[in-house]
Amino acid sequence: MKNLTAQADAPVIVSNFDGLDVPQVVIENLIVKHLAAYPKSDVLKLARLLGIVTHLIEEILADLRKKAVVEVFQPESQSIFSESSKSHIRYGLSEQGQAQAENAFKKDAYIGPVPVSLRVYNKMVKAQDLRANLISRPDVERALNDVYGAQRLVPVLGPAINSGRALLLYGHAGTGKSFVAARILNALHTSVYIPYAVYAAGNIIKLFSPQHHKPVDSNHNREVISLKSHYDKRWVLCERPNVQVGGELTMDMLEVNHTEHNRMWIAPLQMIANNGILVIDDLGRQPMPVATLLNRWIVPMEYNYDHLSLPNGQQITIPFVLTMAFSTNLNPQKIADPAFLRRLGYKIQFQPLVETDYLNLWSDLSVEKGLELVPSALESLLNLHSLHKVGYFPCLPKDILGISQDIIQFEEIAPRVDSTILQRAWDLYFTADEQGESAS
Repeated sequence: MKNLTAQADAPVIVSNFDGLDVPQVVIENLIVKHLAAYPKSDVLKLARLLGIVTHLIEEILADLRKKAVVEVFQPESQSIFSESSKSHIRYGLSEQGQAQAENAFKKDAYIGPVPVSLRVYNKMVKAQDLRANLISRPDVERALNDVYGAQRLVPVLGPAINSGRALLLYGHAGTGKSFVAARILNALHTSVYIPYAVYAAGNIIKLFSPQHHKPVDSNHNREVISLKSHYDKRWVLCERPNVQVGGELTMDMLEVNHTEHNRMWIAPLQMIANNGILVIDDLGRQPMPVATLLNRWIVPMEYNYDHLSLPNGQQITIPFVLTMAFSTNLNPQKIADPAFLRRLGYKIQFQPLVETDYLNLWSDLSVEKGLELVPSALESLLNLHSLHKVGYFPCLPKDILGISQDIIQFEEIAPRVDSTILQRAWDLYFTADEQGESAS
């Protein structure tokens, strides 16, 4: 796990219902749903599943017993007179409880830790604002230490990240826009707390996403809670989120999603990306008009908050505290009007590498792949670039060496890339029309 420092104070373990800041009936329904999914669970297991302290669960269980919703089962392996038997008493649903669980699942299929309130979530997001700790040149240099040609990017990316304003990354395909965007967060050497779910306007919105949130400690997996040394298990300490989406983006992905199929409320992409970075890649390739997509971000970028419409017609407001980056291979002047381009504080052009960096990248990648790169092959490579007017794009060495390796393995010959192998790989990589295109 990465050595990162949490930017905000850890959320303390809550020991009373007022501190949870969500209606008690929400917790009751979660307990009922968990008992439906995990029959005959004891209090300790329920505490692990719900992320809250045992005495709060015991209090609700006592109330559910009075309502004849749950039934009690004695521990199988211990005497009922054992001192520890109380904590291992198991609970299951009665017939009435099964009906309540069925109704609860119909309303909301979420099952997991107790959600945090929208108020508490908003407070934590603001405390973890990435603009609170300005980064320096060494931070950006470290973040881009494996990026060839980074010396041209460091002076512009550093101020752009510190500004907190949206970025436009533009340039020819293969110049490393997405690669660099993914590494911007490495300069922000802090970690952030992400809740499993948020309770808002009477609904539970599932937020934690294993695809986008990478834990940096194991507090959320601890079976025993220590009020002094652990933090609230409804939160996970993670690397800053890195969310990238391309041509598959639809407007529905930018709103709280709820379908009859999964009956669960899912956080939109920008909420998942809060305190991190959201990259809209391949701008101009989405199914909706570019103007529609760009106009969606005017208020969030200007005021740092976002209004989300819920499927039931309600609306909530959340912080919009993240780095927004648009990436495109197209001419910015042709996909956005001047007024919107002015709202993007930084326009960063990505260009082909200079020859020295390009050849160094070829040499390093060939070593990495266990291939011998014959010197004459590099001369042939430069001639091919000159002949077909193809720029020194950083994607080419990896792609063409990969094809060369495939040829070598098929032919069962020594792992040497000479001029002949390189020419074959080049011809397989580029179409006939592409080889006549200009890199401009």
